[in-house]
Amino acid sequence: MKLHFTALLATALVAASLQAVPTKESKEVRDIITKVNTRWQADNPAETRSFWDNAAYHTGNMEAYFLIGNEDWREYSERWAEHNEWKGAKGGDRSKWKYNYGETDDHVLFGDWQICFQTYADLYRILPDDRRIRRAREVMEYEMSTPQSDYWWWADGLYMVMPVMTKMYHITGNKKYLDKLYEYVLVSDSIMYDPAEGLYYRDAKYVYPRHKSANGKKDFWARGDGWVLAGLAKVLKDLPADYTHRDFFADKYRRMADAVVATQRPEGYWSRSMMDEEHAPGYETSGTAFFTYGLLWGVNNGFLTDPKYAESALKGWNYLSKKALQKDGTVGYVQPIGEKAIPGQVVDVKSTSNFGTGAFLLAACEYVRMLEKESGDDRAYWVDLAYSMAAPVLSNMAEGNLQKNMLVEVSPSWDGRDKKVTYMEAFGRLMAGIAPWLSLPDDDTAEGAKRKQLREWALASYKNAVDPASPDYLLWRGHGQALVDAAYVAESFLRAYDALWKPLDDTTKKRYVEEFSQLRRVDPPYTNWLLFSSTIESLLAKVGAECDEYRVNSAIRKVEEWYTGDGWYADGPSFAFDYYSSYVFHPMYLETLQSMKDAGRYTRIHYGKYYDRALKRAQKYSIVLERLISPEGTFPVFGRSIPYRMATMQPLALMAWYEKLPQGLTNGQVRAALTKVMHNMFDGKENFNEKGFLTIGFAGRQPNVADWYTNNGSLYMTSLSFLPLGLPANHPFWTDAPLAWTSRKAWGGRPFPKDHHWGDGASTPDLF
Repeated sequence: MKLHFTALLATALVAASLQAVPTKESKEVRDIITKVNTRWQADNPAETRSFWDNAAYHTGNMEAYFLIGNEDWREYSERWAEHNEWKGAKGGDRSKWKYNYGETDDHVLFGDWQICFQTYADLYRILPDDRRIRRAREVMEYEMSTPQSDYWWWADGLYMVMPVMTKMYHITGNKKYLDKLYEYVLVSDSIMYDPAEGLYYRDAKYVYPRHKSANGKKDFWARGDGWVLAGLAKVLKDLPADYTHRDFFADKYRRMADAVVATQRPEGYWSRSMMDEEHAPGYETSGTAFFTYGLLWGVNNGFLTDPKYAESALKGWNYLSKKALQKDGTVGYVQPIGEKAIPGQVVDVKSTSNFGTGAFLLAACEYVRMLEKESGDDRAYWVDLAYSMAAPVLSNMAEGNLQKNMLVEVSPSWDGRDKKVTYMEAFGRLMAGIAPWLSLPDDDTAEGAKRKQLREWALASYKNAVDPASPDYLLWRGHGQALVDAAYVAESFLRAYDALWKPLDDTTKKRYVEEFSQLRRVDPPYTNWLLFSSTIESLLAKVGAECDEYRVNSAIRKVEEWYTGDGWYADGPSFAFDYYSSYVFHPMYLETLQSMKDAGRYTRIHYGKYYDRALKRAQKYSIVLERLISPEGTFPVFGRSIPYRMATMQPLALMAWYEKLPQGLTNGQVRAALTKVMHNMFDGKENFNEKGFLTIGFAGRQPNVADWYTNNGSLYMTSLSFLPLGLPANHPFWTDAPLAWTSRKAWGGRPFPKDHHWGDGASTPDLF
């Protein structure tokens, strides 16, 4: 494929500068969300109790807030939380706490009083304040300290509390929340789960054959099972990828989705008694809305791939939007509060409720995410910019023409080294940035076509990079600089191991092992260079090759010595006020530790504990970086290597890609901040030369800011800010509303999180 790169670049940047227009239908659904939620809040004061019915509405309201970004909606939930003192049931005497059904302040352990903690946790994410989760921690951690495990004895409770457990795990890091989640669900299953059907009875009273529907069938209550499917979706959304029992929850969720699809009525709703329409005939919205949300979430997130799930979800939405939704913005046909399908109960157009409205909002928001999966304007901008950077490098290198065609630029103070280092720098640094994006599965979108093309070019380029017969064989030998950029090549493999390392042929893999191993000849200076050695060696360990553990462990020990606190590392024995904590320290330290864990290496260092501590530091540093972004979307220019441009923001991007953003940094605000910086840096400025390669500068062509080692291959370090492209297009990082970042809040006179010192809080003695 031959490309005219000047034309390619111009076309891509023009396209990226245009605002992508949501589909007509997604705009209509957004309008529906606004109409429904505005109507509800206008008619209902926020100052109501924190019992389950109101709290269920607020789970939908917060979902709508994250999607739409209406600050009035957030403030409505905050007023509700303040009214309730950020508590559920308010009883203070633990000896009187109960978990049977009850609406008094002593029923603190009853899950219907705990669902409010979901919203408190969401509000804490936005504005961390211990007061917001203090009661949640007190109640849940007391509960987990007791020998009881039958707290969730009714189906509704699985929606009320399961997501509390995962949300509180993310806030506290206390793995007991996950352990107890699994333990409690097993007990719930023993009480009311029917494995033959994949559905839950409402509670033990309704288990077949003790209880039957009017026609002698099993009586599964739609809203009860709706609570469970929606709760499982929320849990899977928040469960860590490496959680031991993740498959247990995923399998249960899929099995339940099958049963739900099989019991849907032709008109798109689910009858109150799912297997016996005649038991309590007619429309019902709350169960239908929870099922629709649960199915849409699974389709959007790759858990439910058979077309039947999407078809069922769309039928559900058709019912919700055409029958349940009324012209005045109310949501009708919601079965009143109860615990079963009741024969003869009137459920009509005027039957509306707080929890039914919340369920409707959940389904509507998830439907918007489906409709806008391919149309996010921010993602489109990132994709076009990343493709514009990558295509000239990879299309040429795939054909062995990079060294022939690249228009090389070097610093005015260039130190005279072989300019061929440029090609290795460009390739390694570029790949380290776009590797997560290229690891996404193929699809038939316009983005997918670009991604697939880049991956094909990249795999061919990897082969040429180590093939001595290729004109683009890189400068692996004869100089020390090779250690640096070999580390970025290694880092690219670590970031997309299955997509970029595994497909390589055996000869190419063997050549990489040889090239990486021969770099032990380089004695790295007493700086961040130690991490280049450790990154390479940890990759060798991961692929099963010989690894120099001393190079890894000595780098780790030095990095620990150089940690100065609050997320900052000194670049060697003395502190330098620059961005090398961004360029090298945080990412390569975490990746070294993770790779040694993956390789199962057992040495004196406990890589897992070191990783956990390093992650906390990276989270703190990401807070620092986000606060450095001004209200206008710029950041301070200081220190050496500033032409690396957006690489300054790599740890913030890394935490977003890892789904480990610290409390106080939401997906919407981080994406909005990074996107604004990109626009300021790249739009309308001369960042690319006439052959499409990066120019030396910070925001345009500014060769005077180059250091003596800078060439325009070095500048592809800027791609390291593109790591969130490794999150799928329907991830909340891309679909949440663009929210104000910290400096914009602060200078706009709005509440913003206060900052404070972060301690490590971890001891890591040698294992032996």
